[in-house]
Amino acid sequence: MPGLELKDSAASTGRTKRRRIPEIRWGMQGKIVLLYSLLVLFALQLSGVYLVKSLENYYLRNYANNQLAQGELLGSFIRRYLLEDEEEQGELIAGLAAEFGGGVTGTETIVLDRHGRLLGGPEQRSPSFFKERVIQDDILLALTGNKVEAIRADPETGTRHHFLALPVKSGSDVVGVIFLRGSLEHIYRTLKEIKLMLISGWFVVILIAVGISFLLTRTITKPIREVTLRAAALAKGDFSRLIDVHSRDEIGELGRMFNFLTGRLQETLNEISAEKNKVEAILNYMTDGVIAFNQGGQVIHLNPAARSILQGAGLPVDEVLSWEIIFSRLFRHKNPFFLFRQSESALEEVRLGPAPEKILQVYVVPFKESGDRQGKLVVLHDVTKERATSRLQQEFVANVSHELRTPLTTIKNYTETLLDGAQEEPEVRSRFLAVVAQETERMVKLVNDLLILSRLDYMETQWRKEKTDLGCFIKDILLQFEPICRKKNIALEVQLAPESEPVLLDKDKIRQVVLNLLGNAFKFTPAGGGITVEVFPRGCCTCVTVGDTGAGVPPEEAEKVFERFYRVDKTRSRDSGGTGLGLPIAKQIVEAHGGTIGLAGELGEGTKVTFCLPVAETENGMD
Repeated sequence: MPGLELKDSAASTGRTKRRRIPEIRWGMQGKIVLLYSLLVLFALQLSGVYLVKSLENYYLRNYANNQLAQGELLGSFIRRYLLEDEEEQGELIAGLAAEFGGGVTGTETIVLDRHGRLLGGPEQRSPSFFKERVIQDDILLALTGNKVEAIRADPETGTRHHFLALPVKSGSDVVGVIFLRGSLEHIYRTLKEIKLMLISGWFVVILIAVGISFLLTRTITKPIREVTLRAAALAKGDFSRLIDVHSRDEIGELGRMFNFLTGRLQETLNEISAEKNKVEAILNYMTDGVIAFNQGGQVIHLNPAARSILQGAGLPVDEVLSWEIIFSRLFRHKNPFFLFRQSESALEEVRLGPAPEKILQVYVVPFKESGDRQGKLVVLHDVTKERATSRLQQEFVANVSHELRTPLTTIKNYTETLLDGAQEEPEVRSRFLAVVAQETERMVKLVNDLLILSRLDYMETQWRKEKTDLGCFIKDILLQFEPICRKKNIALEVQLAPESEPVLLDKDKIRQVVLNLLGNAFKFTPAGGGITVEVFPRGCCTCVTVGDTGAGVPPEEAEKVFERFYRVDKTRSRDSGGTGLGLPIAKQIVEAHGGTIGLAGELGEGTKVTFCLPVAETENGMD
């Protein structure tokens, strides 16, 4: 029970533990049933008390009236006898008193004369009856002419009696006293039986009232409980279950409004979810990094692109980040506090590096959060590729201008020399015209290469692909190239796979690729060196490797050689007639066939260029 302290089993420790009774929680139905039952019980008790009290007063009043009527009737009979002092009158009065004593149930009647002497009554009572002081006082008051009426309980037995001391008058003189004493136990027994009947009725009425109240409150609490369960399901995201409405009262209206609210809430959440998914998809797949800060400067959103950028900047994105950490890392030479706290938008460009250097445009934009509170949205736009593309475009224009300016300058100079009179000398004229023809051929080749790259860039090239045995195709090309190698004393070695699956290719374009690779190998391989051509299968592709024993290419420049106009040794390449476009053209042709191309080499150890083309079965969709 609450408030009791129970001793622990380890009594020697002297410590006690308190046992708490769990609090009883009354539901709405229990409260209504209890209140309704208490109201019914109070009404029944009040009405029962009033009824019992009324019956008690009725019975007592009726009993007193009967006793008074009995006493007055007896007084009217014995009045004339009391006026006479004859001895024989006493016996007559005693007989009348004894006869009247049975008139009212349990009533004892005693008759006294004017001097207080006993004239009639129960003889067994006469010796001790008048020893009670209260009765003596009643008799004395009655002898003075007063009527005395009272209800008293026997102190020994507890029996309740009605006492009546009635003076018998003759005119104004008191000639005697009639004293009546009657037991009231039969009245109180009757009242007790009535109380038992009332209590039994109350119990039945309370049970009926409780049952009715349960049924009544169930019609109220069941819909409320159903609303509660549906609300709990609603909180978990289950919008499919609606409330069954069975009435048109306030409870039914509540159910209908809840169903309406569920439908509207589901529609709203679906719209919010759709918009949220759109925003998340946009943010997740944006190439720009997006970072959102709250008013306190803490990161509240970080998309994958921003996470990648910050990781590249050396920031531990799994930890809690703030604007001070991020801005101090991005803006190393500027005031990050000013950038974050200013109310207007700001655009800054930063460089992260050192190698490979990354160029970012950082947009800092304020935004509203929770009404008037301000946050910051930071957008990180990576312009590294744009800057590199712009630089490549500038280099491309410069390279093309340079490549065209050199032969044009040569042609111009030689032409002016011929016009100035050198044409009159046959030997000089022939030599100058040969140079002009050579430079013209060089420009034609450059322009043709540029046209090929342009067509490949804009996908304007016409492809005529057919199934071809790549080994036999390479072997035919090498037969044409072998005499050139013999003149320079370069060994040409060929390694063909015993079996190879046919490849779907454009023979003219792939011939151009192979000749370009062989031409590069021939240019950079000194006399006495060697060129190796190998054809072999690799997975679902057939690969061709062209290797030489020339000067080689540094590993860090292996990817750059496929850039337009890029040269490892520009002077040597120009002297040997190269334009720097052969490998870029080869790469685009191979990739247009769905293949790959790569270069491997070391300085002083030669170079190997390998390209792979998928076998015909994987290229059924190609023209």
